[in-house]
Amino acid sequence: MATTLLTPAQNRFLQLTQPALELPALTRVLPVLRDHPTVKDTSDFLTRSARETIQEQRVDWLVTGSLAWKLLARLPYAINASDRRMDWHHCALCHKPVRYEYHVVLRATGHEILVGSECVKKFMSDEMQYLMAITTEDNFHAVAQYDTLTAQYPVVPEILWTKDALPHLPQTHRRRQRWVHNGTQATVTGYLRHRTQTLPDAQLAPYLTEYDQLQSADQQAEQVQRQRVQVKQRAAQDLAAKEEQAAWEAANSAQTAAERTLRASADYQTYLTAVAGLLTQHLTLAVFKQELAAIPMPVALRKLVNSYQLGVMATEFARTGQIKAARLQIVPRYLVADLNRISRRLAAQRQRDWDDDVFNAVIGFDLPVAQRQARLGDLQRCWEGRQVPAAVYPQLLTLKTRLEQGQSLPTDWPARLRRALQQRLERQPTAGWVPARKNHVTPAQLRRLIDGENEFTAVAAAYHRLYALPAADEAVTLSALHRYYLLEQDRQAGRTAATQRLVAQLLTEEN
Repeated sequence: MATTLLTPAQNRFLQLTQPALELPALTRVLPVLRDHPTVKDTSDFLTRSARETIQEQRVDWLVTGSLAWKLLARLPYAINASDRRMDWHHCALCHKPVRYEYHVVLRATGHEILVGSECVKKFMSDEMQYLMAITTEDNFHAVAQYDTLTAQYPVVPEILWTKDALPHLPQTHRRRQRWVHNGTQATVTGYLRHRTQTLPDAQLAPYLTEYDQLQSADQQAEQVQRQRVQVKQRAAQDLAAKEEQAAWEAANSAQTAAERTLRASADYQTYLTAVAGLLTQHLTLAVFKQELAAIPMPVALRKLVNSYQLGVMATEFARTGQIKAARLQIVPRYLVADLNRISRRLAAQRQRDWDDDVFNAVIGFDLPVAQRQARLGDLQRCWEGRQVPAAVYPQLLTLKTRLEQGQSLPTDWPARLRRALQQRLERQPTAGWVPARKNHVTPAQLRRLIDGENEFTAVAAAYHRLYALPAADEAVTLSALHRYYLLEQDRQAGRTAATQRLVAQLLTEEN
């Protein structure tokens, strides 16, 4: 059996009330309501979403709408003097002729309509029906008096008609709230039953004072409740964080022997270092994948990560300078963390090398202008160089002269470049210029130090001029460099075999 969702009277009531309501759902279905007075759950003009909306919200619309109207103070009601129905006016909602006319006005817009007594009871609020009874039975001017009273004491309607007023009030205070409600209602009713221009200030005062105290108690209870909720939320967040940490620790402790072996393997470290080297170059995605394909991937890694996932990481690193790979949940977190750590370390090293090379090209090395310009051109073309405005490079060509004249670094240069150059300038001796010393060195660079040198003291001096490694690394590097120098000297002189025999004797014979 079909169920009527909205009668014609309810439909018209909602249409008339809608201008005063901010109800998007009602606004969306209003065109349907205008075209179809009666709305049933089987009406074929309803879409599924419109039907569900009306079924779920029609009661709330009617209740909310009832609060939007009030009796018209200057003419709350009238009785038609004629006994003939044809002379009666029609109700704006049910369209039936009515002898007892109630005039109501939409609070928000001032739009006035005439409503019959039955529709008033069906559609209007408890407040309006209360005033209607007093107006018709006792005092025609009750509505005007009520408007005057509520303008002076706006809290009175809340006390009388808002059922969920003071929602946080403790239960121990509810008896006081009922006392305030009953006393206020009795006072207001007594005031409205007789025409008067004198407000019942003295009679209302104790109830309003008590209500102020109840409002304070309600606010305090709300604050306490809010604090309790915040405490619970913090406790829940702390618990979630602890659970997450425990899960992370459990996952780490449950790491398989195969994973530990993989992470410790040279193949794994070599591959990640090679990939990280590509990431720090900030290549385009297509070039990155092309270069990536040329790097042999260890068999153990093929099931853990693929080129698409590495491409996502490359894009993220190019954008943010780090790798989190939050979208790639199936990639092992340890692999992401390892690649992020290596990439950031290599990127920082590349940046430091670039800073050293720029300093040495313009200040540290005594280069001809053409060679200095060519070197700066090479540095400008790499990714780090493209982060510096092109206008800076012509100024770098003359920076050494500027500094020798006692001038400082240009203030309009990027702060990072100025900071890097200033740090290297502060390490310069009081007289003359020396190159910025790099904090790492490759075997190829060490071999070049020996080319054309006949004395190791000159080799060592060149090393110390160009490089400054941590103490432990420097001891190993100088020892290896000295040994390589001696082996190279033996090879060139043709005494390698004799030297090896003598060394073997020295190591094996006690005397």
